[in-house]
Amino acid sequence: MKKKKKTPGKVFLVILITLVAILLGLSVFHRIKLNTDIKYLAANGYYDPVSVGDHSLNVIKFGNENGKGKIVVLSGMGAGLSVDMRQMTKKLEEDYRFIFIGRSGWDGSDDTKDDRSLEVIVEEYRSALKNSGIEGPYILMAHSMGAVYASYWVSTYPEEVQAFVNIDGTYVESLSEEEKQVDSSDNLFYKIAVNLGIGDILLPALLQNDSGLSKDEWRTYCILQLLSISSDASAKEGACINRNRDAAWNSLAETDVPKLYISARDGNLEDADCKEAIEKELIPYLEKMGNYEIAYLPGSHFIYKTEPAKCEEIIEEFLGRTNSETEN
Repeated sequence: MKKKKKTPGKVFLVILITLVAILLGLSVFHRIKLNTDIKYLAANGYYDPVSVGDHSLNVIKFGNENGKGKIVVLSGMGAGLSVDMRQMTKKLEEDYRFIFIGRSGWDGSDDTKDDRSLEVIVEEYRSALKNSGIEGPYILMAHSMGAVYASYWVSTYPEEVQAFVNIDGTYVESLSEEEKQVDSSDNLFYKIAVNLGIGDILLPALLQNDSGLSKDEWRTYCILQLLSISSDASAKEGACINRNRDAAWNSLAETDVPKLYISARDGNLEDADCKEAIEKELIPYLEKMGNYEIAYLPGSHFIYKTEPAKCEEIIEEFLGRTNSETEN
């Protein structure tokens, strides 16, 4: 007796059921892994949620609690800086307390659909510190877009800031209404990929461990990335980048707070384009805040991990002088 051949419809149905079963399995795996990942972060000092109202920010602390100062690190539009930057900060941690605060939707902080304006973001930073019992004055250390928030902070609340270290931060400038319009990021694909557990498998393979992180550090970095890529807050913040840059420009005020700008992308003074960017964009930005100095260290925008020793040396020397001047 001949066996009946499966029709194309039945074959498709079998494939579909198999695919759904796989996706459901991955989704269950993701839920279980998520709880395990959060516990792993907490056990290694990378998860400490602090309320800022109706949600919490992740406040990560390392270093000398009774040292020379409290360095509050403001990251750019990316996750995992608390792991990535520690190649540069480990020596500084002997003398300073480091506080890495994840903005809403980033680095293990709760997601939110609230406004991502400059003012709201900085107020959340300040609330997280206050509710953690960490009193000022603070040394603000910012990279990339984090410098926009730090620039507003030091101009609006100078009494809270001991010094400002700006590591190749985004330039703050006046922008036209047209320039302020940025398309909102569509994170639907990332949401689906993460919630179905696909990101748990693909993300570590797609990311590059270009900082020489250990196995445990790399796992921590990948978890922080995974917790960030699908958030509504990160997508909304991305759409507000230029509006926040312009708002920060309008807030800038000259203060006595010492400021250091480490110029990497435009650090080559022999390059005509670098010199033009410095003269037309960087200098006007820094002059508006006053009491600044520039350290030219040509290289990658991520200079803190490509040249960690040189960055650390520049920062340590600057903070040493700042502390001496404060004491005198």
